Amino acid sequence: MDMSFMTIFDVIIGILGLYLVFIGIKGYKKGEVDPMMITTEELTRCSDVPGLSRYLMPKTAIFGGFCVVFGIQGLLNDTGKVSFSQPVNVIFLIAFIVVWVIFSIFIRKAKKTYIH
Repeated sequence: MDMSFMTIFDVIIGILGLYLVFIGIKGYKKGEVDPMMITTEELTRCSDVPGLSRYLMPKTAIFGGFCVVFGIQGLLNDTGKVSFSQPVNVIFLIAFIVVWVIFSIFIRKAKKTYIH
């Protein structure tokens, strides 16, 4: 993979993270769930949208925060501003995958609990 591709990928992950933090906080405060997290069709079948929001949106903001951290680490490493060792990069990659899987589990659990 080309360094420029990875730099673009890191920027996208960071921006996505910022967006997830924003919609997580906004959705929690308003008792809403963003259609990016749960589709509009599924939301129409949800009997307790405020409950779903209380459950899912804080987790969305936390996942977004992790995405920001991962994006910054990757960007610093790819641009050469900070040279992280190979083991540190692998740890960050594994941590990203673990956090993503855990967040996916939370989404599945939310769908099973709130969407009928």
